[in-house]
Amino acid sequence: MLVVNYNTCDLLRDCLLSLQKVVEPSFEVVVVDNASTDGSVAMVRDVFPSVRLIQLENNLGFAGGNMRAYDNARGEYVCFLNSDTRVHPQFLSEMTRFMDANPTVGGCQPKIQWMRDPTRLDSVGDWLTWTGLLYHRGYLAPDDLGEDPIDIFAAKGACMMFRSSLLEKIGVFDENYWSYFEETDLCWRIWLSGHRMCLVPTAVVQHLLAGTSRDAESYIVSYHSFKNRIHSMIKNFGGWTLVRVLPVHLAICVGLAVIYSIRGQRSKARAIVGALSWNVRSIRGTWRQRAYIQKQVRVMSEHELMRIAMHRVGLKYFLKLYREYERV
Repeated sequence: MLVVNYNTCDLLRDCLLSLQKVVEPSFEVVVVDNASTDGSVAMVRDVFPSVRLIQLENNLGFAGGNMRAYDNARGEYVCFLNSDTRVHPQFLSEMTRFMDANPTVGGCQPKIQWMRDPTRLDSVGDWLTWTGLLYHRGYLAPDDLGEDPIDIFAAKGACMMFRSSLLEKIGVFDENYWSYFEETDLCWRIWLSGHRMCLVPTAVVQHLLAGTSRDAESYIVSYHSFKNRIHSMIKNFGGWTLVRVLPVHLAICVGLAVIYSIRGQRSKARAIVGALSWNVRSIRGTWRQRAYIQKQVRVMSEHELMRIAMHRVGLKYFLKLYREYERV
């Protein structure tokens, strides 16, 4: 169980207390602290002496922190868990039982409920769209999932579990990302490798929603979101899909940057321009990553994957997404 923390001392305590109620299967908890200043490290040492604690001198973000945790992980499965979650006692046994019974599944997530109102869902996985933006199914919708597992394109980073043997072959998080979109990038490679991603509704976790990023600056959120999304598309899309989707997404990026500049929201405009600039400067490295993924990781054809990964959505959904982004 890998948990990355940055200044969420009280939330982390609640998360670790909930993990203490998980009886089976046996597991180890590794907490990586991203240079917190709120007493998180002392709390873990004093209250949870059995937890393996790794204290970093600098904030390496979600991706970097989890990679440090992963380097210290052992076991057949690796579970990444946010510090702003509370788990149900059977969540881990339900996920491992499902994975044991389904060898074609490379990773899964539990049903993630909104902590403030557990009758509602956080979301039910993510899918790609023709714009390059993600479709978040079931965001804050009533919890009516039932108990049957569901194929999803990408898991929610708040809680997701993978086969260790598969991660050793395809890699884990791209540390270029720092935070945002890293879980989608990893799940994309899971599918490319010929494995499935699933949601297991009988496993339940509650998530605060933005509990670990509530104080993040608008520039940081926007910059990494746009930068990482473009980087992932270049690495992972097949040739024809990349040619169709990337120009649309780049046009959206430029259009948003212009709109924000006109409206005086210069932090967001600078973030998008910075994201575009980073991808231009890094294109050689990105193309090397793409060559490796397309030649060494890809097993599933692009046509077959896009039938699963692409979700048809209309303009109304993107207007709603834009309004939500405006609140960041």
